[in-house]
Amino acid sequence: MKSKLFPVLLVLLILLNGVLIFMLIKKPHQNKRPQQQKNFLIHQLQFTDNQKDTFLDFNRVHRKKMKHFDQQLRKHKDVLFNSFSAGTLNIDSISVRIGTLEGAKEVEVFRFFTAVRKLCNKGQKQKFDGIIKRALKGPKKAPPRGGENHSPRDGRMPPPPPR
Repeated sequence: MKSKLFPVLLVLLILLNGVLIFMLIKKPHQNKRPQQQKNFLIHQLQFTDNQKDTFLDFNRVHRKKMKHFDQQLRKHKDVLFNSFSAGTLNIDSISVRIGTLEGAKEVEVFRFFTAVRKLCNKGQKQKFDGIIKRALKGPKKAPPRGGENHSPRDGRMPPPPPR
């Protein structure tokens, strides 16, 4: 029995290792996300071919700028958090730089979406505005279960204890 089971387990382990190596090299779970985000606006707003080309140009430039901001932020944060032992570091100066970069990053996002909105026709602008409003609200939160974590203003508070 053991002699027949060993080759089967060996083949199974080799196959699983092959799948693992493929996933480590190709990383298919990471490659889908940026493409889906680009296609989302193109699909939802039903861009024409000309609009699509212009949008993809905007997106390429935007991503390049955002990558630069992220690299700068990472560099400043590394300096900040690697300086625990150095007492001469000016924390306020680095935190101001980080805040300035974060602000510039938000301005870049706003400019990108402003440019995309200008690209849209009247009907697409209405759809675009709705998409942005939903995105700003964030994901819907699940309601609390069984009365847990309710706010004191929702009328479900127990009465105060008697005196």
